[in-house]
Amino acid sequence: MPFFQKALIIFALIIGLWLRLYHLDAPVADWQSFRQADTASVTRIFTDEGIDLLYPRYHDLSNIQSGTDNPQGWRMVELPIYNALSAYYHQIFSTNIEISSRMISILFSLGSAILIYLICYQTTKLFWPSFLSLTMFLFLPFNIYYSRAILPEPTAVFFMLLSLYLFKPSTILSGISLAVAILVKPYTALIIFPTLLLFTFQKYKKNIRLRSFLILLLFSAVSLLPFIWWRHWITQFPAGIPKSDWLLNNSASTTFPNWYRGFNLTFLNKLVAFRPHWWQWLFNQRISNLILGTFGIIPLFLGFAYKKNKTQLFSFCLLSGIFLYFIIIAQGNIQHDYYQVLIIPFLAILSGFGYYFIQNFLFDSKIVSVIILFIIFTFSTYFSWQQIRGYYQINRPQIIDAGQKAKDLLPSQSLVIAPYNGDTAFLYQTGFRGWPTEVYNLPEIIKAHPDNHIYLVSVNYDQYTNSLIAKYPVIYKNNDYIILKLSP
Repeated sequence: MPFFQKALIIFALIIGLWLRLYHLDAPVADWQSFRQADTASVTRIFTDEGIDLLYPRYHDLSNIQSGTDNPQGWRMVELPIYNALSAYYHQIFSTNIEISSRMISILFSLGSAILIYLICYQTTKLFWPSFLSLTMFLFLPFNIYYSRAILPEPTAVFFMLLSLYLFKPSTILSGISLAVAILVKPYTALIIFPTLLLFTFQKYKKNIRLRSFLILLLFSAVSLLPFIWWRHWITQFPAGIPKSDWLLNNSASTTFPNWYRGFNLTFLNKLVAFRPHWWQWLFNQRISNLILGTFGIIPLFLGFAYKKNKTQLFSFCLLSGIFLYFIIIAQGNIQHDYYQVLIIPFLAILSGFGYYFIQNFLFDSKIVSVIILFIIFTFSTYFSWQQIRGYYQINRPQIIDAGQKAKDLLPSQSLVIAPYNGDTAFLYQTGFRGWPTEVYNLPEIIKAHPDNHIYLVSVNYDQYTNSLIAKYPVIYKNNDYIILKLSP
């Protein structure tokens, strides 16, 4: 690779790193803070009590997520690889949990950008479409925010891309990488499935032997068996497994009659995918407006016009993976925008191909091409940033102040009720285990935890808080929040 090309990649990575350092030390109280707080909570317990991958716990003791009381605070979702790495980073560099966690996300994101370049170069054998794809991944405002958020998604994205890159040179190493990606986020298997099928055909179409089938069988076993074991393992902790049926393509609304001319149409009523709001939310609101800033749709579609080295088939496999993910995890994708973090690499690749097509094939004049590229990129980035900029804002700074006051005043083994509509961001700010919502069976809770003092930390002088003020002593009070001692 020429020095100029290496310098461009390094420069892009440095700018990408710089952008991701924005609000690096911000409290966990910004956009999607509830999910970030759950993740950071596991890391905090790892740093306080030691890293134990098989027994991850967090601060929430309520039954909100699983429907069952969770007195041990089990958090049985993904294998906590991301949390362990964040805890190690914290131990090595002595930064706080928030900075340590965000730095791990950032490092994985920068690694993903490099893998995008390598995968595209592996496919096109050309620098510019590969570099433009890397650039899109680094500079999308949506991806900038989420690739420095305290979430396991950047880790899953990295290992998903590493699996794609390694598949042709080493199928087994690719399977190991995919196993890690699936353990962190099982949905990665859906997203890359069509592309893996393409790579399998390209690799073995001229050499179909028994050995090839055995390698693919081993790849499948290596990829899936660790996840199957993990899912079996966590069944021992049902209180720590959040309900997940609502994430799938399973609607509760009735649009069609149950029977029509002798045919049972119940299955159509359960489908979320392909309904008007599914297209509206995922393709119009999220991909077009939020992620690509409307103007970015132009290079995204033109990416399918680029045909060098049969990249068109590769592009359609990327799109198929996105559709497969949206169809199966339909309600989850509609409900939460961070679910789209996993598809950003594919959108970046398609957009990079589209920008390259505009640059080289759409106009006769290079000057016109560069001007058009600049206009599209500037407008798409600006309009996306106008929506993403609010993600960094902290709308309720009171929870940070109240949380810090609780840390200053309360004994170390206290349990806290921190009502915040079930959002664990407030509870996380206190640093204590407890409940992120109102608790009405106080006598039972107090009896169940005889060795812990129980306190209410509230930022709302609502009916619930006022009813307790009349019964329990005040530890601290100001206009923004109040702390009450609830146990004797």
